[in-house]
This record gives sequence, structure tokens and C-alpha cells, in this order.
Amino acid sequence: AMSASRTKAWKGYYEEQRARGFSTTQALVMLARKLARVVFALLKGQSEYQPKAS
Repeated sequence: AMSASRTKAWKGYYEEQRARGFSTTQALVMLARKLARVVFALLKGQSEYQPKAS
């Protein structure tokens, strides 16, 4: 989650959580959980990750 928080696709989510007042660790855990949900959904649906165009 630490490296994901620096990527274009996930940096916004991480910074949004920090802006809401969560600590660095809390924001990273939230990001890790979100990534786990995305990976599970991709595996379950046997599809490839398609990031949203910003």
C-alpha cells in the first residue's frame, strides 16, 4: 500500500483519507483494504484491472 499511495491511480484516495484527518498508518491500511477488495473482485470475475481515466 505504501508504493500504491504514490501512484497516480491511488494517490488521490490516500490523500483524501489524510485530508479527512486519518493518520498516515490509518490511511495506508484503508488503501490496503481497498486494494484487497479490488484484487478479489478481479480474481473472482477473471478480468484485468482497468484504471479509471482521470
